[in-house]
Amino acid sequence: MILTVLILSAPLFPAQEPAGFEALAATVHERQLANGLRVLVMPRGDAPVASFHVHVNAGSIDETTGLTGLAHFAEHMAFKGSRRIGATDWRSERRALDACDEAWKAYESAAASGAGPEALAPLRAAFEAAREAADALCDPGAFDRVMETSGGRNSNASTGADSTRYFVSLPVERMETWFWLTREMLGDPVMREFYKERDVVMEERRMRTDSSPFGAALEALLNTAFVAHPYRDSTIGHMDDLANLDRPEMIDFWRRHYTADRMVLAVVGRVEPERGFELAQRYLGGLPAGAAGRPRRALEPGGPGARQGRVERPANPMLFVAWPVPPLTGRRGQLFDAMGDILAGGPASRLYQRLVKEEGAAVRVDWIAGYPGRIDPTLFGLMVVPAPGRELDECLELVQQEASRLAAQGPTERELAGVRRRGKMELLRQLGSSAGLARALAQSEAEDGGWRKLFRSLEALESLGVEDVSRAAGRLWADRCDVVYLVSPSEEE
Repeated sequence: MILTVLILSAPLFPAQEPAGFEALAATVHERQLANGLRVLVMPRGDAPVASFHVHVNAGSIDETTGLTGLAHFAEHMAFKGSRRIGATDWRSERRALDACDEAWKAYESAAASGAGPEALAPLRAAFEAAREAADALCDPGAFDRVMETSGGRNSNASTGADSTRYFVSLPVERMETWFWLTREMLGDPVMREFYKERDVVMEERRMRTDSSPFGAALEALLNTAFVAHPYRDSTIGHMDDLANLDRPEMIDFWRRHYTADRMVLAVVGRVEPERGFELAQRYLGGLPAGAAGRPRRALEPGGPGARQGRVERPANPMLFVAWPVPPLTGRRGQLFDAMGDILAGGPASRLYQRLVKEEGAAVRVDWIAGYPGRIDPTLFGLMVVPAPGRELDECLELVQQEASRLAAQGPTERELAGVRRRGKMELLRQLGSSAGLARALAQSEAEDGGWRKLFRSLEALESLGVEDVSRAAGRLWADRCDVVYLVSPSEEE
């Protein structure tokens, strides 16, 4: 995992000149609409192109028991169109969608009551027929075609534990088209082809988790480390939950969590700020505002006590270790990223040198800070692939020794200098584009206490000291680490 602190790119202003950061920050224009939507516009560059990024504070932590997978599923449904995009006969389609929902509910209720195959077969057939009838009344690819014919590039979305993001780059002359499409996507999604797409998401679950030893171990790590907080449930959702989700449940999730006050829009490119604000108000000012804000999440019980889990798969053995850490937003995130880089960030890192080069106990080490999210108390994790014939517990002992040594002695000045250098180089690459800047602005505004923190990140990185990293490493207690062993069945025997 690379260091993910935020710094500005060299083509904009030299990183060593604080005045350059202040000047660049002055080019960002902001406005909050009456419904709570925050809009950031940053004029940049000469090419007639703009990058758009919508950050929605809705992720898998907003799901409830029995309804896991809805946040990721919602991302899929956003591109299916609205009443005005993708409908060939909306009145007929609406009736057909309702009939499909009713047919599914009848089948689901009968199955839950213990009905046998003979009773379920005609109900299933009726549902499939209703689904086919509804799907025949739409053009689900219309949204993507409009985006493509408008010159959209890199149009995509991603869902995590904390948030969902939608992004694309377009010619500036098509900016109004983007605002119109986004209003349809965020404000009037039909959720068509829901049950067909549900099968797609379930297959994704099979590929990413059920059939993947690595994915199964990562999910087991979440289930081991968390017992109360919704971080315990992977973003893809549980298979049984996915198999029983229905369209009304998706509509309810969207209405409760896709509210304007939980959205940040960033536009970066050759854009006139007032024009951007005008279009935001015209097309997105009517999005509903939330009534109560983001729901409270259950706190994870504290106290010492390491937990362990085992996953048996026909695969090479792996060791997954995680420690509970505070929320990793802002400067604290930079600090734990720095610690991860020192411990396992490449061939010069401590764990690579000790486990791979000196002891020959492992062939690979990796790290991640803020897994699966970062806005609530979360995990700092390490993954170790042992060398053939070496034990996982041996690797675990060596990992804990190096973590304790870093806590006791702190990093060297040379290690800190390397962290700063690599962090700057990586971010020069990440933020060298308008798309990267739009993403960074939106995330900083939504999760890090405001977009201005973005322009202070270099100063925060430079201020990290030996004592800071030592204190962070002091959280990697041996009696608090959660461990998952990935082993083959024969090896377990």
